[in-house]
Amino acid sequence: MSREYEKPTEIFRPQNSSDVEPTESATTLSTSGRLISYNNQLKDGLANGANFTKLLDQLITTTRTDELFEAAQALSTYQLDTAYLTFPQQYSQSDFYLIFINRLLALHSRERVILQSSERYDELYHEFPGINSAGYFIFKLENAVQGGAYYTEKATGEALFYLNFEKHVLRFNSRAVTQLLLVEYHDSIGKEAIKGFANYLLDIGNFLKEDYGFDVDFTLLDPSNSAIYQLADANLPRSIIDQLFVEAGNGGRMLELGENSSPILRLDHGIVIELFEQHNYEEDVDLGWGIKVYDQQHEVAWFDVLLRYEFLRSWYLDNLATLEIQSDALYFN
Repeated sequence: MSREYEKPTEIFRPQNSSDVEPTESATTLSTSGRLISYNNQLKDGLANGANFTKLLDQLITTTRTDELFEAAQALSTYQLDTAYLTFPQQYSQSDFYLIFINRLLALHSRERVILQSSERYDELYHEFPGINSAGYFIFKLENAVQGGAYYTEKATGEALFYLNFEKHVLRFNSRAVTQLLLVEYHDSIGKEAIKGFANYLLDIGNFLKEDYGFDVDFTLLDPSNSAIYQLADANLPRSIIDQLFVEAGNGGRMLELGENSSPILRLDHGIVIELFEQHNYEEDVDLGWGIKVYDQQHEVAWFDVLLRYEFLRSWYLDNLATLEIQSDALYFN
């Protein structure tokens, strides 16, 4: 701007300047306020970080199951970074699910899975002895409406179970368990190692149920004699039952017919398999077909039968579209 258009600066002074107290300029007040706000934000960020470390201490050192769950639940949704303070090195929220599972099993003296760290993917993961050559396991957060996380095999993407701390829910995925343990691992991993991993999954469900009152659906892993393994397809074609007669014969077994012509198969050590139609007589509604497994010790699940008897595994997998055991449709498609 040229000097001819510049307007001289005018200074206004009170008529009696001796009666007026000097004041800070607006700029000084604004800067001071911003500094105070910045400092307070830093304090809040540091306090948030300190609270995080207390929860992490609790997660990795407590010997009480209630304190363990409290810490895991808080850390699984904890936001460590703030607008004014960022921590460049930190675990992801999904990592705390893995740590919780390890600690829970350790408190029950049943810790068998190994917690490892992947520098390549910058994540923690579970490695199970005996099947670690085939793959490892992580949690993937469910970021939609339900929340929670899926326990997932890294290489195949198979989600074995869904865990939600807030809702106290654990749901196993029969399709993923079947595909991973009875198909993918069947020819390359020994049955003893596969059974050991299945027991590990059962331990997780049982301890969550006993310690925290979780609602657990074990699906085909449930060893209780009261378990009913609901078939995904309500209709069971006669041809599939006929095929079971043939497969049973090839396996040196005889298929019997019980009440209402329900197929019954007797196996070793007093194990009995029954296929039957379910009906709700109060509402007069057919509920489709189910499978029951009986054994005196309540230790054998449908999964164990499929793992142990090759002719039943082949029959089940050949007709999986009809025979697949239902999983909770709210969490698994």
